[in-house]
Amino acid sequence: MQERGINSTFKKLIFESSEMVFLADDSFPYPIFYSNKAFEDQIGISLVDRSLVGLGLDISSFIFKQELKLKYEGNEFDFHIELPQDSSTNHFLFYKGKKVRTKGLPTKKEFEQFIVESPNAQVIVKPDGGIFHINTEAFNLFGYKQDSVLNHLSELEGLFNEPQQWKNWISPAVTGPETQQFSAILTYSSGNQLSLEIASKQLSVDGLRYVLLSFQNISEKVTLEKDLEDSSNFLMNLAEQVPGGLYQLVMDDEGKMSFSFLSKGIAQVLGLKPEDIENFTDISMAISRVHPMDLPQVIMSSIASAKKVEPWQCQFRVKSDPDSDEYRWILGAARPEALANGDMVWYGYLTDISQQKIFEAKLNESKKAAEKANQIKSDFLSMISHELRTPLNAISGSTYSLMHDHPQLHQKSELDTINFAVDNLIIMINDLLDFQKIEAGKLTIEKAPFHLSSFVSQIIKGLSFHARDSKNRLEVSISEGLDITICGDKTRLSQILNNLITNALKFTNEGDVKVIVNLVESTNDKAKVYFEVSDNGIGIAPEHQEKIFGDFDQVRPTFNTKYGGTGLGLSITRKLLNLMGGEISLQSVINEGSKFFFTLEFEIAEEQEVKPSLRTNYSNDSASLHLLMAEDNDVNALVLGKIINKWGFTYERVKNGIEAVDAAKRSTFDCILMDIQMPEMDGFDATKAIKQISESPVIALTAAAKLEIKDRIEECDFDGYVAKPIDASELQKIIREVILHRNQSA
Repeated sequence: MQERGINSTFKKLIFESSEMVFLADDSFPYPIFYSNKAFEDQIGISLVDRSLVGLGLDISSFIFKQELKLKYEGNEFDFHIELPQDSSTNHFLFYKGKKVRTKGLPTKKEFEQFIVESPNAQVIVKPDGGIFHINTEAFNLFGYKQDSVLNHLSELEGLFNEPQQWKNWISPAVTGPETQQFSAILTYSSGNQLSLEIASKQLSVDGLRYVLLSFQNISEKVTLEKDLEDSSNFLMNLAEQVPGGLYQLVMDDEGKMSFSFLSKGIAQVLGLKPEDIENFTDISMAISRVHPMDLPQVIMSSIASAKKVEPWQCQFRVKSDPDSDEYRWILGAARPEALANGDMVWYGYLTDISQQKIFEAKLNESKKAAEKANQIKSDFLSMISHELRTPLNAISGSTYSLMHDHPQLHQKSELDTINFAVDNLIIMINDLLDFQKIEAGKLTIEKAPFHLSSFVSQIIKGLSFHARDSKNRLEVSISEGLDITICGDKTRLSQILNNLITNALKFTNEGDVKVIVNLVESTNDKAKVYFEVSDNGIGIAPEHQEKIFGDFDQVRPTFNTKYGGTGLGLSITRKLLNLMGGEISLQSVINEGSKFFFTLEFEIAEEQEVKPSLRTNYSNDSASLHLLMAEDNDVNALVLGKIINKWGFTYERVKNGIEAVDAAKRSTFDCILMDIQMPEMDGFDATKAIKQISESPVIALTAAAKLEIKDRIEECDFDGYVAKPIDASELQKIIREVILHRNQSA
């Protein structure tokens, strides 16, 4: 070392100095040829390339400087530099080397900068409250300008509610190293307040003690905590006040189920004491109270909810007191949630529905009583209908027989009057029965194929006598495109049109009644048809136009005495149209007339029928027909026998089903006329037996409405049906049709 400018006198002093010293050659790569202990301990020990290049120094960066900041391995060092002065010195001298920043830590100056620019308000004070340093945010927080001078915390007392509150912040920090937390309310001169959280921490710098005070505005946090507390209190109060009880049920990955939360209301629902709620965690305690009959349903529904992760709901009975046999009805409902840890949680409620069950039981009893009363009414109407139809059958049959005995002119007029009265009675009976069925929801709309234009023509032909009798002209207009077979309820559509046309004829005197049927729209499988019935009769006032569609309603009470009727015709018409997907409309002017119209959509039948002739070519061999009449009522049998004789047919009469079966075994009949209601064996059972032994067609004769016995008629395989009172022409027509059908099938 001595030959390179380091004599022995200074060697020891330099080597043992606490400040780092090293020498480097002035030629590239500037190898370090001397270093003291301080340098070796802090830098040299890890320096592989012992040169200035190895230290990452560039000569040009410090050649004109007297001081150097050396950065090495994340640490920062300050050195003084002495450059070669002349040709006799060929080295660089680096001395007074000190570490100014440890790896990863800021410098003292940077620490000061951090405090000044900290986003939190910070004040460094002495133990007596004297202010050593205050940062920008603190000035802003306390409402002071940046160039203000604050010497002591006592100057801030006016901002806080409690005087000398600052002493409480400093004292604990002075006596101990732990960080202390405080809260305070800062009040500005404007009256605005902030909630502050204050942290105090002891600092020791060069043997002197200070206290760092950090102020944080927690007003928003306090507000949120208060809102959260209010919400929590509200939810807890809601959970306690809501009828029933709330619960949280947890099932772990091993299948163990337990309650993690139960509201106070659970005690009342399950009949527990309030003090029992805390220990009521095991679900088996709840299950033990469930009625044995309801337990399988509770368990199976819970398992299904867990497997499918679907809401659970169940009604079951629980024992309110373990020592009692009384049960109360409970409604339970919950929504499951699968947790990430594999647990399943149900959030649900239980509520007492015992009173609801009592109400449901009473309601069910009332429903049964109402159904029973409705059935009694239905049975009564059916019985009255049957009892009325039986004498009407005798009157109608006798009238038909007399009409064919070539009566005199004045006798024919009286017979027509009797016949018209019988028809009106039958219409009223049918209206009452239809009304009862519609109200009970038992009337259904059928779909069967029929030829539309022929159907309308038949209705007009059937009412032509009524039109002549009321001295009115009845006209019909059927548009093109309606010579088609459609699917619909022919019987109900006939009832609707008959009601509307009959009303028009009834309330028109020596006037015109027009029936219009137009094709509105037609596709491959649908046909929309417009129907209209208009007259130039008495008309209906606007205030009565809705009333006439009510049940048993007429324009005024005198109408039923003058025009007759039950007041149900239009009500039934509207309800039938609603069932068929239509709606009736009305336009009317007093003394000018009325127009009723509606539109219906029908399916077009896949197989189109040839337009049927109004006259069917039956076999002329009428005299050879031999009939079996099964009728227990002597009057009905007498009248029907006269009608059959008028046709030139022969018949054999029996009085019950057993005799009818025996007769079918003994003889062969072209057709069997079977009354439904007979003693010993009714017409249904008799027909079933006859179908096993004979191929003779069987026609049902009954005073009951067809809809009431429709299923039984189809089940027993009747070939035809005629309602009492019997329309002789209709009966003859059906007899011929069933015989013709049998002959064609043979």
